Amino acid sequence: MNEIIHLLNPWWRGEAFETGIPRPKYITPIQNSLSHKKTILLVGSRRVGKTTLLRQTIKLLLRDVPPTHILYLLLDHPQVSQSTILELVMQFRKTFALDRSEKLFLFLDEVQYVKRWEQEVKALGDTENVQIFLSGSASSELLAKKSFLTGRVKTYTMYPLDFTEFLEFKKATIKETEIYKYTKYCEEYLSLGGYPEYVLSKDPSYFSDLVSDVLYKDIIRMYDLKNPDVLKDLLLLLADRTGQQATYTKLSHILNVKNDTVKEYIYYLKNTFLVSELPRYASSRAKRIYAAKKFYITDNGILYHLLGNISYSAAFEQTVYRTLKDMSKSVSFYYENQKELDFVVDRGHGPELWEAKYAMKQTDEDSIKKYKAIASELNIKTLTIVTMDVQKLHTPEDALIRFLPLWQLLLMQNEKK
Repeated sequence: MNEIIHLLNPWWRGEAFETGIPRPKYITPIQNSLSHKKTILLVGSRRVGKTTLLRQTIKLLLRDVPPTHILYLLLDHPQVSQSTILELVMQFRKTFALDRSEKLFLFLDEVQYVKRWEQEVKALGDTENVQIFLSGSASSELLAKKSFLTGRVKTYTMYPLDFTEFLEFKKATIKETEIYKYTKYCEEYLSLGGYPEYVLSKDPSYFSDLVSDVLYKDIIRMYDLKNPDVLKDLLLLLADRTGQQATYTKLSHILNVKNDTVKEYIYYLKNTFLVSELPRYASSRAKRIYAAKKFYITDNGILYHLLGNISYSAAFEQTVYRTLKDMSKSVSFYYENQKELDFVVDRGHGPELWEAKYAMKQTDEDSIKKYKAIASELNIKTLTIVTMDVQKLHTPEDALIRFLPLWQLLLMQNEKK
């Protein structure tokens, strides 16, 4: 055990350690939190960069904090998980003969694998001079227990690379006179997705291993599921139906399982960051709850792995959805009287209509008429159609229609705040 702990903490020996490429949208707010005692809870999909972010935080701390005051524990390691967190921290104090008055910085990675972790973290906060950093890949497991730490936790959710981060990882330099380059990088972003390691390595086995880890370690083992094959089949069904309407009842019929089983398994998929669920836009709460939903996979790389091929149309809509969701207070889809529109978005100043059209041309008048009819029914004056490269304002009598290239929407993502 002692050997494993030392291997996990190379700074104790003055050794260099890998910290990856910085992602300012995450490291900056965490850096600003180092001056207070609140526990930091970092959640997100496996391999999205949580451990790298913890190591970057440790590197920042080492500017001012003695190396022997920083403890990192990987709690899903079979040897480490045999001890309680309290026992590991006590052994840490003994190893370096640390006074009780000396502040310690504890990094507990994949904390959900420790039983009663929240009670141990609360006890440490109550009795020790510590600042604690937690990470976990199962948000449902983590957030459901956060009540033990009410008022003491600041939560950050980490996502795959957005487009701006993708450009930084690709070391892309785009001058104001070269904006045409954005389209090429946008196409590459659609084909690779945003998982940092895959963007850099393009390892063909990457997503197979990732999906397997999430399904088996974060869901099947964590919740002791009796029908693991149903979970895998459900995920494949949702991938096949990306951006299409689906009901729990229809999915349960296809899988030959109970409706409640489908709801439960989708809950697990959502809370391990594999799937997102989009509700229907409706004034009736009952319709919003019981109407068909749309489902999107978290990342295009995972989508292609599940589909077994590249579908730029599905990836395009999925990318628009994820970007709008990050920019907005709420997102839903419109469907009424056989008329459908991809997204009704609320960014804080009334509903907006958005449509994702990978291959649409600005001369597609039939589609324009349909969108005008929906805008009129909802009394919404503007509609944005996101395309790969069309950019123009189209002004019919009662609605302003804007064609927006995808790369422009993606660059807007980091301007939302």
